[in-house]
This record gives sequence, C-alpha cells and structure tokens, in this order.
Amino acid sequence: MGILSESSHEFWATISGSSLPDLRAQESMVWEWGVTAIEYRADLIPPAVYGELLRGNGRAGPAFVAHFGTGRDAESAREAIVKSFASDLAGCICHSRCELLDEIRGRCADTGRLFAAAYHSQLPMTATEAMREYEWQESLRPLFRKIAVRAKTVDDVVALLQATSRASQDGGSPVVGAIFGPHRWARVALPSAGSAVSFLLAAQATNEEGNDDEQLQLREVECLQMVRGLYPPRSERLDDEALRPRKAANIRAEV
Repeated sequence: MGILSESSHEFWATISGSSLPDLRAQESMVWEWGVTAIEYRADLIPPAVYGELLRGNGRAGPAFVAHFGTGRDAESAREAIVKSFASDLAGCICHSRCELLDEIRGRCADTGRLFAAAYHSQLPMTATEAMREYEWQESLRPLFRKIAVRAKTVDDVVALLQATSRASQDGGSPVVGAIFGPHRWARVALPSAGSAVSFLLAAQATNEEGNDDEQLQLREVECLQMVRGLYPPRSERLDDEALRPRKAANIRAEV
C-alpha cells in the first residue's frame, strides 16, 4: 500500500465538523489538494453524523477513524472504532493511554485494519519522557508512532524535536511529532527532525480543546512551500507539480 512507504514526508488531513455536508466539503477540498490520507476525528463529530459518514463509500483515498478518548470516554472510543469496521475505512488511531487499548488493537488485527496509538496531551514532555513514549508505542507495532503535546516554552519544543529526531534515526515504525499552542513554528521544523506526517486542517476546529491549538491549514502550507526549503513538498514523487493542486483521481492509494 502507498501509505508511509513511498515518500519521506506525507500530508494527512484531519476532518471534523457538525454536519455531513460540511464534512464532505472538507473531504473534497483536501483530496483535490493532494493529501495522502485523512482522519475523521470521531470525538469531534456528532454520533449521528458520524454514522452517516461511515455509510458513504467511494472515497478518493485511505481514511482512518481517530478517537482520543480515555477514562470515561474510553468506551466511546471503542464504540466509534468498532463501528468503523463495517465501513471502508482503512484503520484507526486512538490514544496510547486508552484503557481499552489492548482490546481495540486486537480487534483491528482481527479485522485487518491498520492501527496507531498516538499520545495527545495539553501538557509538554521532556525529551526522556518522549523517547519512552515512542519506545512504548513501537512495542505495539503500529502504522506510525505519534506524540502531540502543548509546548509552553521553547525548551518544551526543543525536547520534542530532539526525541523525534532520535527516534527517527533509531529506526522502527515512522515517527510523528506535533506541537499544540502558540509555538506553531515547530510544525514547520518537525519534518526536518524526522517527523513523517504533517496533519493539516481543511478548516479550523473550533471544538478542539484549548481553541488555540494553532494547527496548520491547507492554505497556510501552500504559502510556506513557496519559500524554497522551508517546508517539504507534498511528495518526493512530484517535481514541478508539487505546489499545484491535484485532482482526486490522481491521488488514489491502494489499501
């Protein structure tokens, strides 16, 4: 399959919203732009709308369900992920600290779904803590390992950059680093530190915790890519066309 295997850096899109037409519009936009895959944030989509979304088919590329519920929301995460097994979704992304992680991972394996257990937190991590988290995730044999934290200081950012770079150099499954909050410059620096994927938004997610997560949007990335060497092109397989929108028919990936 073409996910995380044919280029050194990929762009995925995060889709969330309150209505099916809004979600479909976001999908159309990101596929035409040229993302490799999308994740539906089931924890940021009303359950009824999520159910409608799953009944669709003929997606332009691989799609995943993401739910980062823990504690009292762990069962909701399991329910959303298991519900996706009846659809054409390629796999799931859940929280590495979800209390039902073993069950979710086992069910994904049984149904042939791809799996990742990302760590998301509104608190920073030290470089040592981040390395331990990457090592723990590697033991799960995931599609990729991911840490997304809120950096409060430049030192917090540097810690994740260092851990991501080291984990990438050490080998194993691809690593992904992300920073929440005002230090959004780190999202541009992380690919150079070995981060395999940038998750982009088609539209700002107003229902995300914090409301200032400052994730990159498609139009912002297009501006960044116009400065040579500042941010990677969408795929190494693209040359002069790298900065131009592509049609969905040209970006299908086999799953």
